[in-house]
Amino acid sequence: FLVLLWSSNSIAQLRPFQAIYTSQWDLGISLSGKAERSLIENDDGSYRLTTEASAMVASITESSLFTFTDDQIQPNHYSYQRKIFHKKRDVEVAFDWPNKKVKNTAEGSSWVMGIVPQTLDKQSVQLRLQLDLASTPAIEGDIYAYEVADGGLLKTYRFIADGEDIIATPLGNYTSVRIKRDRGGNAERETWIWFAPKLDYTIVRIVQKETDGKRYQLNLTQLTWLDN
Repeated sequence: FLVLLWSSNSIAQLRPFQAIYTSQWDLGISLSGKAERSLIENDDGSYRLTTEASAMVASITESSLFTFTDDQIQPNHYSYQRKIFHKKRDVEVAFDWPNKKVKNTAEGSSWVMGIVPQTLDKQSVQLRLQLDLASTPAIEGDIYAYEVADGGLLKTYRFIADGEDIIATPLGNYTSVRIKRDRGGNAERETWIWFAPKLDYTIVRIVQKETDGKRYQLNLTQLTWLDN
């Protein structure tokens, strides 16, 4: 297999889009809802990737503001808000590239940590993976590794090309690359992401299983390109 770190030799291109998903939540009770994932280009040339999902008593909003120059995603700001029943969690990560640092703020506390070039945030790493898959189609067993600012630590996120599945959507059936997040052999938390090559490697499904057995799933229902 190959271990692929991000490379400036890629030929990645960003396409602004709006994708609508159904969301399924298993929080001890089963809930269904809607999610939207969008990428827009701002007037100043920066980009914002946003995911919003809700289902009655649960909601998640995730936002990444970044620039895209010379095929490199450079995050500027990341935010995450989660509300399940009456429990809330708010996280912000502000990037200071001249000093190679980020400021993390969570639950009212802030701290600063160092980063390395090409560090990503927890959401833009999915977009980086999507672009790399589009540049070089995956072979089963390929490993993709990225440095991510996560929870006050600089972590290496590893993803494995785990095979292919045909994913049925209202837009049609798409052969999709199945990517598994490699959290280590003893990890109880599991994440899979399916990317459809015929949709420019748009994410068509995400499945996440938490350590407590709770499950969260997104399934693509609509896709609109915003660059036409």
